[in-house]
Amino acid sequence: MGTHRSADGSRGVSKGLVISVAAVLLVIAGIGGWFWLSHRSADESRSAAAECVEGEATLAVTVDPDILAPVRAAADRYNATKPKVRDHCASVRVTGRPSAAMVAGFTGRAWDSALGPEPALWIPDSSRSIEAMRVPGLVEGAPASVATSPIVLAVPEPLRAALESAKTGWADLPKLQQGSLSDVGLKGWGGLRLALPDGDATLATATTVGAALSSSDPLDETAAKSGQVVSAISQLAAGAPEPGDVTATLGALAGAADPAKGTVHALPVTAQQLKAVSGVAQYRPTGAAPVADHPAALLTGPWVDKTANLIAGLFVDYLRAPEQQRLFADQGFEPPAATAVSVPAKSVLTQVRSVLANPVLGVHATVLIDTTAPMGATDGTLTKLGNTLGALQSTMATMPADFGLGVWTYAHDSDDPYKILSPTAPLTEQHRTDLAKALSNVSPTTDKKDRAYPALVAAYRNAVSEFSPGRTNSILLITSGPNDDSTVTGDQLLADITPDPSHPIRIDVIALGTQTTPTLQSVAQKTGGTYTHVTTTDDLAFGTAVNQALTNP
Repeated sequence: MGTHRSADGSRGVSKGLVISVAAVLLVIAGIGGWFWLSHRSADESRSAAAECVEGEATLAVTVDPDILAPVRAAADRYNATKPKVRDHCASVRVTGRPSAAMVAGFTGRAWDSALGPEPALWIPDSSRSIEAMRVPGLVEGAPASVATSPIVLAVPEPLRAALESAKTGWADLPKLQQGSLSDVGLKGWGGLRLALPDGDATLATATTVGAALSSSDPLDETAAKSGQVVSAISQLAAGAPEPGDVTATLGALAGAADPAKGTVHALPVTAQQLKAVSGVAQYRPTGAAPVADHPAALLTGPWVDKTANLIAGLFVDYLRAPEQQRLFADQGFEPPAATAVSVPAKSVLTQVRSVLANPVLGVHATVLIDTTAPMGATDGTLTKLGNTLGALQSTMATMPADFGLGVWTYAHDSDDPYKILSPTAPLTEQHRTDLAKALSNVSPTTDKKDRAYPALVAAYRNAVSEFSPGRTNSILLITSGPNDDSTVTGDQLLADITPDPSHPIRIDVIALGTQTTPTLQSVAQKTGGTYTHVTTTDDLAFGTAVNQALTNP
């Protein structure tokens, strides 16, 4: 007889079924977990890839050595932040190279690998270097200064005190260089002995001297080529102590037992350079002072892609931030220039460098004036001759004392084709007085013909025999013709005026009236002079031509 379960007992669940269900749930959970982990891993991978999906990008930065330490320290800080730019892991690599070498590299035919990689960001010593390098389209926008330092004179303390007491300005430096420091109260020192090593500080000093003398700030091309400025810069350069290494020269200044006997008394440097040297004082001449403004130039050459350009801009902003500015301050730099620093144009800087390399101590000029009857014709309120004498007097008033000037006249004299009113000599007060008196007595003759050619040959031979070394020796012929009826032909004139390389004489010609003279044009060209044709003496163009011929070395 079979047995039955109790009526109130629960019915049991098969253990096998429980185990099967549990196994299925574990499998499902495992699959879900695998998918979740896989998804999370993929998300993390995608996130990481998004940070540097384009790989690494390194910004090449080249800076002047004087600012290398703080820029490199700032770059290390910047790299430590692991910056991401346009899906690139960005970094900055800084190289130090002299600014002059970089200018040569940028303006040369091919990049010099010795300068390092072609940079996307260049921070030279000053905006003068940017201007000297100026290549159309290479620099993006206006470079922003990252730090500044005034350019000063490193001098022994006794000299600083004397210059300070005399309130010596930039325009006074040429005279002290060629003269004596006794003018500022220092006996037995000799001249200023300002050394002028190649570099931005020397260029800044020369351009500032020119600007101070010409009241053209920044120095412009017209002023830079004027006799006054060329003479002043030449006075700085002529006889300057042989330049050596800036560091060594500063050391010599600091260690001199008797500074009065030193071969160098002064050296243009930045104030930042001088702060690291003890025993040397600094003097800032009165007047607007030049500055090394360390502009950050973003370059746009074919080697610079958009990412590098963007990193460069961000890094410049980073350098100008207060945190990084403390790095510059610790090295003796002053804050960045608030606005762009005005500097002379590239052509002006080239002109100043040329004069520094080849100084010309003024002009030694002879003026040959036509006094024939046509010069007595009315031209405005005065005659042609009256306007000529007025332009000559006006120019003479602006010529420095060390310039030489003499005046001859010519017409058609049966005895002599010319007259020497005053020999060519430095424009001392006495010589100016003598010249002014002689010019006041000049009047036109009744001669319609002249003997311009033999007069010019005589003036040329005299200039050769009276040649003044170290100066531009020249003749200025002012003629209303020529209407030469002498035995000297045009061919003979050209043959008689044969340039002598050891005694170069420049002949400038100003022709008045309507006709031009090929022979005189050839004479001017042959001697490196100018031929200027003007239709009237009663305007600024004529006066300017006279001034430039007598003052431009």
